[in-house]
Amino acid sequence: MSDARQEILSRLHQLPTLPVVVQEVIASFQDAGLDTASLAYKITQDQGLSAKVLRVANSSFYGLSRKVSSIQEAVVVLGFDTVRSLVLSAGMMKVFPIASGSLFDRQAYWQHSFRIATIAKALAKHFQQGQQLAFTSGLFCEVGQLLLDLCIPQQFSAVLQRHADSGLSLLEFERAELGFDHAEIGAELIRLWNFPQEIEQVVRGWQQPEQSPTFNSLICLVYMAASVENGASLEDMKSGLGETACSQMAAKWELLAAAIPSAGQLEQAASLALHN
Repeated sequence: MSDARQEILSRLHQLPTLPVVVQEVIASFQDAGLDTASLAYKITQDQGLSAKVLRVANSSFYGLSRKVSSIQEAVVVLGFDTVRSLVLSAGMMKVFPIASGSLFDRQAYWQHSFRIATIAKALAKHFQQGQQLAFTSGLFCEVGQLLLDLCIPQQFSAVLQRHADSGLSLLEFERAELGFDHAEIGAELIRLWNFPQEIEQVVRGWQQPEQSPTFNSLICLVYMAASVENGASLEDMKSGLGETACSQMAAKWELLAAAIPSAGQLEQAASLALHN
């Protein structure tokens, strides 16, 4: 194991602890009999977190006809799944706040992540998959980059500088330079914080869906969302998925473009990072 990887893994347990209510929200993914009213009440007990969630809920992205003034009201208007996603994003941004002075731009990272998440949710609706799980998976799909910036900032900045002219994917370049990549590091964090296994699998494997041992529609959705965000063509996207996955998705590909949010909607999604 490389020294840098060992250093990062050892520091995972030293990261700021997620707020208790965020831990309960993560656990709620596994609870089929969830009492949403009780969990919403617990969210209100964390005033800072509640304020952040309400700022986002009242942003132009959701376009509510009236202002919501409580978490309980937000749950009624937006639905618990949406509020849960907002709590998770606010909690994670508390652990990885926007910082200056680094080559890695955390604000741009969060804006990028919200756009991927929004596209993933829209594609999940098109493919008749779980929309909020797709949103959450998209939001955290590149969380390993935050860990690298936090734990080995100078090394990661150097990697980012040299990567631009390498002709390799960032994962390939990280493996060559560091001996590991941000996908495996991010998956370890997601596992440590007890996110659903489906999200851990996405974080670990979405960038190489053709290498997944079995078909995984959620990995495919996040790969497609990130491809759209990064400006890939439909043919490049389908090539990256592989023939088997494209067939398994059983989609009307000619209708896919209509399912993708507009540029304006994606800019509104990116602005959510500024409200947290």
